[in-house]
Amino acid sequence: MLGQCDDLGGGVYKKRLGKNLFRSIIVAKGGRYWVYEFLFAKKDQANLEGGDLIRFRKLAKNYESLSEEQVSELQIKLKWMEICNDYRN
Repeated sequence: MLGQCDDLGGGVYKKRLGKNLFRSIIVAKGGRYWVYEFLFAKKDQANLEGGDLIRFRKLAKNYESLSEEQVSELQIKLKWMEICNDYRN
């Protein structure tokens, strides 16, 4: 949200990590949740391939419809890990 990643559209972002050696594909849920969905080394893959971006955009759309309860359930069932909660009212 602060310009530290590239907006690939449709709720999908690419963020550089580890002194620009790695990339992460982040799928956002309405700007509140950022899910690190795919991590890769720049040396192994420069960008998304084929229909990956389309699939990530569909996933972002699905995440956007999740309720707070459903997100909590995913944390429990799929062992999603909250790595930062800096949300303030």
